[in-house]
Amino acid sequence: MSVFSPLRHLPEVAWQALRGALAWMVLAAVLDGLAGLALVPLILAWFDGSRAAVSQSVWLVLGLTLLQAIAGYTAQRRGYLAGAGLAAGLVARLLEHLPRLPLGRRRHLEGLVRGPVFNSMGIPAHLLAPLITALVTPTVVVLGLFALEPRLAWAVALAYLPLFALLRWAGRRSLDLERQRQAVDRQAGQLLQAFAEQQPLIRSSGDASQGQQALRTALHAQHQATRSLNRRALPASLGFATAVQMMFSLVLAGGVLAVAAGYLPGALLVAVLVLLVRFIEPLSQLAQLDQALRMAWQALSQVLTVLGAPALQSPQPGRQPLDASLQGQGLQCYGENGEQLLKDLDVYCAPGTFTAIVGPSGAGKSTLLALLGRGMDPQAGEVRLGQVDIRQLSERTLAENLTQVFQDSGLFAGSLLWNVSMARPEATPAQLQQAASAAALDEVIDSLPDGWHADVGPGGGLLSGGQRQRVGLARALLSEAPIVLLDEPTASLDARSEARVNRALRALHGRRTLVLASHNPALVREADQILVLEGGRLSGCGRHEQLLATHPWYAQFVEPEQAGE
Repeated sequence: MSVFSPLRHLPEVAWQALRGALAWMVLAAVLDGLAGLALVPLILAWFDGSRAAVSQSVWLVLGLTLLQAIAGYTAQRRGYLAGAGLAAGLVARLLEHLPRLPLGRRRHLEGLVRGPVFNSMGIPAHLLAPLITALVTPTVVVLGLFALEPRLAWAVALAYLPLFALLRWAGRRSLDLERQRQAVDRQAGQLLQAFAEQQPLIRSSGDASQGQQALRTALHAQHQATRSLNRRALPASLGFATAVQMMFSLVLAGGVLAVAAGYLPGALLVAVLVLLVRFIEPLSQLAQLDQALRMAWQALSQVLTVLGAPALQSPQPGRQPLDASLQGQGLQCYGENGEQLLKDLDVYCAPGTFTAIVGPSGAGKSTLLALLGRGMDPQAGEVRLGQVDIRQLSERTLAENLTQVFQDSGLFAGSLLWNVSMARPEATPAQLQQAASAAALDEVIDSLPDGWHADVGPGGGLLSGGQRQRVGLARALLSEAPIVLLDEPTASLDARSEARVNRALRALHGRRTLVLASHNPALVREADQILVLEGGRLSGCGRHEQLLATHPWYAQFVEPEQAGE
């Protein structure tokens, strides 16, 4: 595969930023080659002693050099702008595409913008531009040589064939070795991280010496593997540059022999050698440029793979729900590795009712919530919101009718006030305060120097997990959406705050359709219906008293609370 072939897979918005820059890069490289070729008649005229021919050749060289400088400057400037445009185009596509990916595909994508996308900014100016110069300029020179001395041109052209075959081999081998080196470094990094995280356990068990010995052994193995990879990479990194120098030496030797035999004028040989020396350095760096660009494309391919992943599609304007009911029929869902997460599940939540989902870890509670909130679509069956297939609702309609709170609510850099009020921008101060009080967020607000105007940091990083959860709860309680989905809404809260949130959630009964997954028996027992999931199947459904008497797992689930009573 050509190092330029990934260009075909770029999004149109990113490709537009590159198209103009590439044209200027090619033009600058062609003019560079023509300016070099103009040196040949200048040198020949100098040897002939023709002042008129020298003067004309000098003006030709100066004119082409000036044009090349203008085109080179424009290409460089366009390259930097194209880099920014490429990154901006990719970010724009990611912002549009990522929220529409199924929940399972959104994992481990937080580094895309910081890594591959921002690194792609250097591709046009720092990698593509010199690579195009190293490819196009010598090609122009060889084509020009056919007009000056075809025999010498044929010799150089034939030497190009093994050079580019060697370049292709060196690029692939270097990339393969670099992948192996990255794998070795990742293994060592994972081991170091695990060793650092387990220090309290190692010290408490008195096994520090064995742990350190294992770490030293692994690091030594990583060192040996890296040395071996470096030795294997040496022929690929130096072979092409050596071959370029050998080609120049062969052309020099052949030219000297041709001059000695009277087949070639000495002045022409000098001119051609000056020309070749001018372009031998960028040609010799072609292997490093090729390898760097292949690695850059490999990183960028991570972004292109994500952008190529199928996203959830929503119609516009779509249909409107008839009520606040939520229903799942024949739901089947599979994980990324093909494991079945939910099996033939039927669920119905009537408008204004409270439904709790319980079950052991891995039973499928979060998966069911994700399906009901259209974080993903089932492989079989359908989810109906307000008696309408949820896939027939527009994104706006879905957001207006359903709000969700996850265990770790995602927040935006900005104030607490903005993060809460985005659920209902027109909310009054009294409504904001009521939602904050119901979610036990008022305690957090009172503890912060700037109160409502305190900055939560990117992703809410300036708040604790429990504080972020309270912000998510306040946002859901402030929302006017008639359906609320919650995943472990009190998992990170202390007992006092948990009791306040439980009262607030009970107060929603009859006014909003509430569906939550929880391990909190005190909250679950208040539900109108309790769904018990085991192994992705619905093993029980009913009210607290009914399940307590008939379902063994549920009876064991609420046993600590029963004992406390």
